[in-house]
Amino acid sequence: MNDYRDPLLAQLFADQGRPAHDSDFMAQVINRLERDGRNRRIYRISMIIAAAILTALLAPWIALVAAAAIGSVAAGVAEARSSLNFPMAWLVVCSALATLLPVIYLGTTRRW
Repeated sequence: MNDYRDPLLAQLFADQGRPAHDSDFMAQVINRLERDGRNRRIYRISMIIAAAILTALLAPWIALVAAAAIGSVAAGVAEARSSLNFPMAWLVVCSALATLLPVIYLGTTRRW
């Protein structure tokens, strides 16, 4: 076994006592973090503006589709009104709604 010191190991052990980074490095890190924060803010604002523009462009089409759907439901209810005069029809409707009660309960209490 050799009792002589290795100069590279001695230098590495000596370097451990020094501070790892100087103030210039920390300033660069802070500047990069601030720049990334600004970029994220700009990205978020641009996404909000794009969503608002898209919503404004699609609003008339969505209103037309909703009006057509409401009209179809109203026509269906008007036609089904005559068949709901029978007691058996009410039994079917009530049993169909009763099957949804557990889902409604679990949905409102959030116990899924």
